[in-house]
Amino acid sequence: MKKTLIILTVLIASLALIMGGCQSDTSEATPAPSLESSQAPEVTTEYTVTDSQGTVVTFEEAPSTVVSLAPNITEIIFAIGAEDKLVGRTDWCNYPETVFDYASVGNIDQPDVEKIIELNPDVVILTEMTMQELALQLRDAGIPIIVVDEEDSFEGAYGCIRIVGETLGLSEKADDVIFALTKEIESVKTAVIGLEKKTVYYVMGYGEYGDFTAGKGTFISEMIAAAGGINVADDTEGWAYDIEKLVEHNPDLLLLSMWAPAEGLTEATGYKALTAVIEGKVYTLDDDSLQRLGPRLGEAFAEMAKAIHPDLFE
Repeated sequence: MKKTLIILTVLIASLALIMGGCQSDTSEATPAPSLESSQAPEVTTEYTVTDSQGTVVTFEEAPSTVVSLAPNITEIIFAIGAEDKLVGRTDWCNYPETVFDYASVGNIDQPDVEKIIELNPDVVILTEMTMQELALQLRDAGIPIIVVDEEDSFEGAYGCIRIVGETLGLSEKADDVIFALTKEIESVKTAVIGLEKKTVYYVMGYGEYGDFTAGKGTFISEMIAAAGGINVADDTEGWAYDIEKLVEHNPDLLLLSMWAPAEGLTEATGYKALTAVIEGKVYTLDDDSLQRLGPRLGEAFAEMAKAIHPDLFE
């Protein structure tokens, strides 16, 4: 009996030592978390934007105020839903109609620098047309600038939208606009595949000051080709055109700028002899949407295609 008690006593003591050792090992293996390790990682809202000139601009957070110095930039700002950030625009910014509720900072080529500085925007978005001395003055005033001036093309329009969206912290909204615009443009391109091509002349101006069009290498000429037309002015580069060459080409239809009144063509030298003028195949296009690299470019492209192929889009 005594021997049994002794054995039990030894076993209990040994078990106590083992348990104690386990507890000690556990406490050493899993130390209490320190205050430093339990803190959440630091969150930063800083990001960078590379503009059309390759300049990298860093923003600590998304700008809450912006001045636009070009009509297409202003239209993009509205299209991505950032109009609440707009505090200034140019006299040339005329779309949408609500844009007139916003302060103007003057002409696109000579904006009022002092007024821009007075508005104290978080960023100014502009084109190369308004660069040079203006950019230096704004930078000296501590105002970041983003230059948006992609080449005249469909891809150029997408690039402008993308950069404005990135600048204002609304890249996803910009992507949505680009997707919708791309879909609209590609649907028109697809619709005109295989159709008979018509000869086209774009009238930018005519009369006593000369005849002007969109020659070879211009974006309007590229659009005419994409819309299923043949630009007869592709035999020249630039904007001036010889009226005698136009009469010789005698295109199927004329596309007119809003600055070239259709009613004057029936009396204008050369034009009045064109079959398109005699038969009334003259179509005026919206210059604003046609010549601005912005969200309405798809609408302008569709209107051009309708003028060239009216039966297709009835």
